[in-house]
Amino acid sequence: MTALASVSASVSAWADEPPDDYCQQTLKFDLFSCDISKLAAKKAVHPVVYKFAELESEEAHAIAGVLLKTGASTPERPDTLSQTVETLKRMDPGPAFDLAYIEHQIDNHKSLLKVQKREVDDASPQGVQKTVATVLVPLIASHLDMLHTAHTDLAF
Repeated sequence: MTALASVSASVSAWADEPPDDYCQQTLKFDLFSCDISKLAAKKAVHPVVYKFAELESEEAHAIAGVLLKTGASTPERPDTLSQTVETLKRMDPGPAFDLAYIEHQIDNHKSLLKVQKREVDDASPQGVQKTVATVLVPLIASHLDMLHTAHTDLAF
C-alpha cells in the first residue's frame, strides 16, 4: 500500500495547484474515477463497494460528457494515475481490492472537490463551468460521506 499512498499524495498536489483549465482538471479526476469504477463494478466483492462503483461510473461518465460537449478535450492521464489503474487491474477481486478502490476514490473525490470549490469561489462570471462546479460540490460531498462509511466497514 506504500505505492498507493505516494499516488494519493501526487493526486492531492494537483488539486492544490491553480488550474490552467477547469475542464481539464475536472476531466482528469473524473475520467480516472470513471475508469477505476468500471473496473470495480467487475471486481468488487462487497455489495456497497459494487453499488458505489456502478453509481460513480455512470455519474462520472455523464459529467465527462457534459464537459466534453462544451469543447473541452480529453486530458492526458498523468503517469501516477495510469499506474494506479494498472495496479488495480492486477489485483484479485476481494477485500484488499475493495479497500484500495475506496481509498483511491476518497483521495480522488477530495481532490475533485478542491477544484470545484475553487471554481465556485472564482469571481468570474457565471457560465457552464461554474454551473457544473456548483452542482458537483454537494454531490462530491455526499459521495465522500458514502466512501468514508464504506471505508469504515471495510477496515474492520
